[in-house]
Formats: sequence, C-alpha cells, structure tokens
Amino acid sequence: MTVDRQLISTLHTAFNGIFQQSLYADKVIQHHLHDNPHWRREDKAYFVTTLYDLVRFIRKLAYASNASEQDFWPVWQAFQLLNDKPIPDWPEMRNLSKAELLTRLDTASQAIQLSYPDWLDTLGSSQLGQQWPQVAEALNRAPGYYVRANTLKTSADALAGKLEREQISCEHISSALPDALVIQAVDKLFKSSAFQSGECEMQDAGSQQIAPLLDVAPGMKVVDACAGAGGKSLHLAALMKNKGRLLSMDIHQHKLDTLKKRAKRAGCHMIETRAIKNNKTIKRLKDKFDRVLLDVPCSGTGVLRRNPDSKWHLSEQSISDLIALQADLLQRYSQMCRPGGKLVYATCSILPVENQQQVVQFLDANPDWTLQQELSLLPGINSEFDGFYGAVLCRNELPQD
Repeated sequence: MTVDRQLISTLHTAFNGIFQQSLYADKVIQHHLHDNPHWRREDKAYFVTTLYDLVRFIRKLAYASNASEQDFWPVWQAFQLLNDKPIPDWPEMRNLSKAELLTRLDTASQAIQLSYPDWLDTLGSSQLGQQWPQVAEALNRAPGYYVRANTLKTSADALAGKLEREQISCEHISSALPDALVIQAVDKLFKSSAFQSGECEMQDAGSQQIAPLLDVAPGMKVVDACAGAGGKSLHLAALMKNKGRLLSMDIHQHKLDTLKKRAKRAGCHMIETRAIKNNKTIKRLKDKFDRVLLDVPCSGTGVLRRNPDSKWHLSEQSISDLIALQADLLQRYSQMCRPGGKLVYATCSILPVENQQQVVQFLDANPDWTLQQELSLLPGINSEFDGFYGAVLCRNELPQD
C-alpha cells in the first residue's frame, strides 16, 4: 500500500499517547478509530496492527534504529524496513538500511531480540527454561479471534452458517472445542445479528477450556468467585443448561454490571451477581457450593498477544504482590466448596510460580484436598491460543461417624 501521510500522523499521535502519556493501547486505538469514521477498512487494519506491533517490538525497534523508545519516526521506519514495507521520501526519515538494522540486532541480548524487559526475560528463562524463547516469540504474534457459540440459543454449526451469511468467515477448530469458532472480519462481529441476539460471545479458545474443567451439571450450585465481566460465568450457565444456581462474584461492581447486561443478551436467567464487600461475604458461603471457579488476578503473561503493552507495565514487585494475593484467595475462597465438591484454580499466566507452585503450596497446607487434573496451555509449545492454566482440586468427603 502507499503510505498515507494523514494516517501515519495519526499513528504518531497514538504512539505518543502510549509511550509518552502511558495510556493503554486498546483505549488509544478505540479513540482514534472513533475519530476517523471515514477510514477505509485497510486503513483501519494497518493502523491497528501496526500500532500493536510497534508496542510489541518497541525495545527491539528502538535498539535496531539506535533511537529512544519514545522517538516515533526512527522506530516506525525500522518497523517498515524490517517488514519490507515502503519507506516514503519524507524529511523525518533517517538514512537507515535493513542490513544496518539486522547487523545491530545480531549483537543484541536475548531480551532485546525478543523485545521484553530484562527482568521479565530473566524470569521467563528461570521459570520455563529452554521453552521460554519459543513462548516469548509466540506471545509476540498477533492473536487469532474466537467466538463461543451460546448453546442456550444455538449450535456452533448454526452459528457458523449465520455468521457466513453476514460475511463473517469462520471455521470450527476441533472436536475438543465443540462450541468454538475461529473468525475473520472481527470488526463486523459486534454489529452482527448473531452477536446482538446473544448467540455468541467473543472468547479465546484457550479460555473456553477452563469452564468445562468444573464438570458441572444442570441443577448444581456453582460460584464463579472472581467473575470479572463474566465470560466464564456465561459459559458455565450454558453448560448447566440454565438450571441450578450460579453465583457470580467480584470486588468490582462495574464489572458485575457489565455481566448482567451480557447475561440478559445471552438469555442466562440463572446468574446471580454479588459484590464482595469483605471477608464476611465469603465466610457466609462456607461449604455452600458443589463447584467453585477461582479465576484469580494474575500477571496476564498468557494474554500478551492481546495486551502487548502490559509487559511494559508489569514489574517484579507487581508479580510478587499478585502471587501473595493468589495464595490468599485460594486459601479463603476454597472454603465455599462443600466436602465432595470441586474447585478449579485458573490463571491466564504462563508462569509456574503463579500456577503449579501455588497449587502445590495449597495442597501442602490443606491435606483434605487432592489434585485431580491440570491444564497448562503454553503458546508456541502446546497451544496456538492464549496461555492459560487450570487445576481441578477435589475436596475430600468428610469421614462418616
């Protein structure tokens, strides 16, 4: 494509918003797409994908071009050169060549070549060993887009047909994910009648593998204790065929308000929401549920493809704080599971210190629990989806008198 000056000027403004004002990339993108309704579809695609790639590879691009990470023009020029894209004859362009950029990168550290902070590269290497570079590279790729057919209203086959009729091409993924479709033209999805009528939800195919671990059935009492905006709650409601009790809890009321709207659209009338005010909210629910989903706050390292700027916001201290919070939540919230019930501890992290090690620590301190099953999805190793972890923990039945 020819390089449009106005489009690149907007890209420059968006870049500055992220790297000079510390704004979140997704919010910056939404703002500029809203302000430029006249853009052609290919203009929008170039703007979104390029901005996200600049965020992903900012450290690598700045090093290759011998520039500051806040200096848009050499960073963008390096991106264009390394991806064999056209370079306009503008006064901002430096005398750079692709060969020169590659020569500089040859001598760069692994952290620079992968475009991660040094501390995160060190942590990834210590946690994942030889798998880390593959995982890190996979997390630097643009994500795919997936929907889950809402089986309360439709089937994956019927949904696929409806989306195709609305010019949204899609295909089934595998028999192991019967309700999941990978889609193209994601920009059309939210205006489609299939989405607006609640027949589907956007949900990564990795995320779609968490709710089934709970092994729910219609009529059960289930709690989603860190529900957020409720993607997994909606999945659980569908698996339970809208029968039973499903309590969705979170400390943030605004997220539960979003869940209520999504549940109404999806036809999930069994979902009850409750804000967690303090520990009494949890204690009152001791031994009340057959199943507990604990999708805890985490580093989000498994979803860096979708949120590439988060690797620049994370810190060693923030991960340490999260690890302490996860252990506390698992210990306290597990009390809501009745003897004989099951709990699924889940994260969207790739780090064992947030995953397997948390579970081992919990089991050591709680001999009345056993580990039944683990799911560990590592992008680039055993998953083409986002990175997720899930552990199925069973609370032992009380001994009979």
